[in-house]
Amino acid sequence: MLQGAHPLTLDSKNRVVLPAALRRELPEGELDKMELTTGRRAQWLQLWTRRTWKARVDEIYDKYDSDDEEAENFIRDLMASADEVDLDKQYRFVLPDNKKKQAGIVKDVVFIGMRDKIEIWAAEAYEVYRASREGKQEPPKPRGP
Repeated sequence: MLQGAHPLTLDSKNRVVLPAALRRELPEGELDKMELTTGRRAQWLQLWTRRTWKARVDEIYDKYDSDDEEAENFIRDLMASADEVDLDKQYRFVLPDNKKKQAGIVKDVVFIGMRDKIEIWAAEAYEVYRASREGKQEPPKPRGP
C-alpha cells in the first residue's frame, strides 16, 4: 500500500526521483511508464501505475450513461489531464512544465502515498494544507447506506 510523505527536490532538468519507499510497493513491471494527472482543483498532481489508471478510468466510465453530456465533459477533462511519463533506470521522471505550473511547483515537492496512487504537491502548498488540518484528525462521516 502506498503511504507516507516524502519531500524531494527537482533537479536542474525538472526531474524527480520516485521515492524508494513508494517504489517498493509498486509492481516491478510497472516502473518504466506511469500516468501523471491533475488532482482535484489542480492543487496537486497524481501519479498512477498504468494498470491502476486504466482501472480508475474504467470505473468512471461504468458509472455514467454514454449519453450523459456532463459525464462526457468530466471524462474529457480527466483524460485530457493525463500525461504518460517515462521513468529512467534511476526511477527519475520529468515533471512537464504545464503540470508544474498547474500545481504551483517550483523546486521542492512532497510525494504523498495515497493507497493506490501518489500525490505530488508543491512543498509550500503542502505545508499550508498541513497547517489547515492541525487538530482535525477526526475522520469524515461515512457515505450513506
